[in-house]
Amino acid sequence: MIDFASALYLGMTHPAARLGDYAALTSGVPASLAASPQARGVAARAAELQGCEAGAVAPSTLHLAIDTFDRLSRSHVLIADEALYPVMRWSLERVSGLGASLSWFAHGDPAALVRVLRRSRAGKPPAVITDATLRNGMPIAPERYLEAVASRDGLLVIDHSQVLGLLGEHPTPKQPWGLGGGGIAVHGGLGPSDPVLLLASWAKAFGVPLATLCGPAALVSDIACNGPTQSHCSAANQAALLAALDALDANRRTGDWLRTCLLYFVRRLRAGLLSLARTVLPDLSATLPLHPMQRIHLSTPGRTQALHASLRACGFRTALLHDAENRHAVVVIVRADHRLSDIDGLVQTMAATAPALPASDETLSKSMGRHHV
Repeated sequence: MIDFASALYLGMTHPAARLGDYAALTSGVPASLAASPQARGVAARAAELQGCEAGAVAPSTLHLAIDTFDRLSRSHVLIADEALYPVMRWSLERVSGLGASLSWFAHGDPAALVRVLRRSRAGKPPAVITDATLRNGMPIAPERYLEAVASRDGLLVIDHSQVLGLLGEHPTPKQPWGLGGGGIAVHGGLGPSDPVLLLASWAKAFGVPLATLCGPAALVSDIACNGPTQSHCSAANQAALLAALDALDANRRTGDWLRTCLLYFVRRLRAGLLSLARTVLPDLSATLPLHPMQRIHLSTPGRTQALHASLRACGFRTALLHDAENRHAVVVIVRADHRLSDIDGLVQTMAATAPALPASDETLSKSMGRHHV
């Protein structure tokens, strides 16, 4: 089975034999009391990679989001993008239920954010929360959000789990992702002194089950020392920390080469999908133009589900998503460790199985029209 459902974008794996030995999986001590040397090392190197003053480590973005919004809810008015990823939304709903001020703005619309800011309660600076990418997979322009909050001493909080390890500094038309894999802040040209907090899972490009929070040193330190999960939950375990250090080393050695391979494969798949849309699958649409995760829609749920089943029957594992608007999508995730034959084989299989899919709405309409005449 050729796997197009795994989100390990750079194909990084961290076998136990390469990580080395450790005395215990966990110390049993909360992170707020005593961070391990490996945790401090991961935090410092994560901050350096992402262009920030300081960093902190936790087992997941949920842990860090709870800690971050618990802290910010006391000092800021919270204003979030309405399409925010669910994990971040859950954490905001928690503090909202405890009485924090929370507003929402239209997805990816800095002008809408400005209008919400004008209506927000005076007395506290705003903390604006958003994902690093828009629904179409393109990165946001973080400087526009910072401009909106600058006059109010505001703060920008970004979940950039989908782009950490992909986006980096000095993007060009030839290499739009840039170099280094440091994520959205360095990609957007922000500096360490900018009022930005970066939350990120490392389970995508870096293949590590932990998360980091990076940003201004004083604020990150406060959250790391006083966050509720830092005191009441286990810290990131030793195996995950060693895997994070391994990922950082691998990113330094071969990360840019892996990103170049991945970008080539993404473009190759996109070209194949466009060819299918011009020929045997005219109802095909694919979002996320320059992202490893491609969401493929056909005109009806039945056709999309049948495409997913056909690909699986032919040896290609993809994911099937069903959203709140009753739309279905076949999710194809490209990785740097795929082969060119994997990409081309997937496209060729879609072309070969297209005639056997249920009829599209347009085909049914034409058929019914001819029958009626």
